[in-house]
Amino acid sequence: MTARYRPEIDGLRTVAVLSVIIYHLEIPLGSSFLLHGGFLGVDIFFVLSGYLIGGIILRELQDTGRFSFSNFYARRIRRIFPELIFVILVSIPVAWAILLPSELVRFATSIISALGFFSNFYWYQELGEYGAQSGLLQPFLHTWSLSIEEQFYVVFPVLLIVLYKIKSGKWIGPALIALILISLVLCQFTTFIKPPLSFFSPVSRAWELLAGAGLAFLELKRPGLLLNSRIAGFIPSIMAVVMLLSLAFVSLDDGHPGIVTIPIIVATCGVIWFARKDEITTRLLSTSGMTYVGKISYALYLWHFPIFAFGRLRSLEAPTALDMLGWVALTFVMSWIGYTVVERPFRFKIQTRPFASSIAASLVAIACFTVVVVRDDGFPGRFAYMAARLGENKIDAEALAEESMKILDELAPNESIGRWNAGVRSKHEIEDNWFSGQAAENVLVIGNSHSKDMFNAVYQNRDRLQGVEFARLAFDADMSAKSFDQMFDLPNYKNATTIMVAPKYRSTSILSLDRYLARMLKDGKKVILVGNTAEFSSPGTMPIFDWYIWKQTGDVDFKQLNQLAYKYESEEAKIYTARVAALAEKYGVPFYDRRALVCDDLAKECAMVTPEGKRTMYDASHWTLDGAGYFGSRAADMGWLKPDEAVPVSQQGL
Repeated sequence: MTARYRPEIDGLRTVAVLSVIIYHLEIPLGSSFLLHGGFLGVDIFFVLSGYLIGGIILRELQDTGRFSFSNFYARRIRRIFPELIFVILVSIPVAWAILLPSELVRFATSIISALGFFSNFYWYQELGEYGAQSGLLQPFLHTWSLSIEEQFYVVFPVLLIVLYKIKSGKWIGPALIALILISLVLCQFTTFIKPPLSFFSPVSRAWELLAGAGLAFLELKRPGLLLNSRIAGFIPSIMAVVMLLSLAFVSLDDGHPGIVTIPIIVATCGVIWFARKDEITTRLLSTSGMTYVGKISYALYLWHFPIFAFGRLRSLEAPTALDMLGWVALTFVMSWIGYTVVERPFRFKIQTRPFASSIAASLVAIACFTVVVVRDDGFPGRFAYMAARLGENKIDAEALAEESMKILDELAPNESIGRWNAGVRSKHEIEDNWFSGQAAENVLVIGNSHSKDMFNAVYQNRDRLQGVEFARLAFDADMSAKSFDQMFDLPNYKNATTIMVAPKYRSTSILSLDRYLARMLKDGKKVILVGNTAEFSSPGTMPIFDWYIWKQTGDVDFKQLNQLAYKYESEEAKIYTARVAALAEKYGVPFYDRRALVCDDLAKECAMVTPEGKRTMYDASHWTLDGAGYFGSRAADMGWLKPDEAVPVSQQGL
């Protein structure tokens, strides 16, 4: 039994894909942006996929009593791979021209994760790394949803076959209901404890696909259920309103996926189930324009994200309305080409042997590209033309961020330290004593990623701070009670004479510090509070250093850059620094103004580069190794950690 064509299903695809496209444009609207819940378009796709693919599997089992895995996966390959490979192959030369070395390496590995259908796990790991680049700048981030679908379709057919063989499938309905409820409960729990994991987890998303599959099962077993009731004709319109309200107002921060996602799932199921030709919502969804966009929705979904990401990466300024219109127009053009030239011919016309040969050759070419890019670290030589502007600086800020962990990594035996150590403690920090016992003063630098920068600064200048040794201990951003309680039992704390508190402060960390400062003083520790470093906004979309370098066409004037930075210094960091200084006065402990290491109010300059022309920051506030070395030398000049030479708080620029 072949399912009849339902044009309103293509109309729902149109709603889903246009919602996602508008959401990813981030069109400003008041304090937020247009279609705030547009990400729920993916959830509509999940329901539609479960309904359509689940229906295919169930009908085959009902009609033949068997299920052909080979036919099923052959159809999936023809549906998924040609357009996906086409998008990847077109994107590769663009990525080569635009992406920085670390970005190109991530791009290369991400396309392998997309083709291997483990993209959801890949991006959960990548975006979870401290200081990770914005998801909007990752050309193939959106393939996480394809991976979840394909992971589902590895397990789901097997499950249905097993259930079908038990009493001729009488347990399929109850099993689907049970699995939907179990998945939803697990989803809500995971969202509560770790939202990013829930977002990318196939377990957390299974209930959405199962809802569609349950609808397909109900259609086979009870096709006329409730369709003749008095209110049946009004339900699609009611569900359409619920859908639009969800797309307009639901936020990722509301606990998605989970209970907040239920309305869009129920609305999608309601429109599918109660749709009929004489009803207004069904008629609107079935118009020629809606159905055509729905037919090319897979191509639109694949193309829009890399086009938007490359557009943003290429922009020095925030994208304008004209930029966005250009991105959308290009998305539709490339989608039409992909659908016409690639998707339909490869899906329906090309024979198995040439199809397999084409796919295999493309996969080999993509794999070779990835291997070469990873082996050569993203080919940094591609940007040799920037050398005159950069001087001795690296072009890749991400590489500088990773490099800033180098000292901690070298100090840690049998452990690889990376950016994860920004706010998560290493084994070396927890278990080992870093102090030799020979120094007059043992200083433990504590805090989040900014304490890493402070540690790099003093450690690189330890020859100027004779009689002092240093250790570092990572804290979470809130400097939570749990972090403090563990610290008191650690070797470095017990052996430290001085605790230098040097995080990036916010209200929660200051309150926590206020609670625990007395304990540290009671333990006989000298406590030094270090204010926030200077932080900088940017005239464009890049950190101010990168924006300035890319903006120039001729010689670069680093003094001009330092003066420009002074104008774009953030005020928020100064506000928290004042609160920290007040806390130091309350407890009678030393206070050091970290901002004074970076900015000179008399000259109205902030050091984006050292006197030797080396870059000091790799983003808005974090110090490079060169920057930390320079700022550490400034701290030594100011008499930090030398009480007889220390500059009074009143002269530190506050």
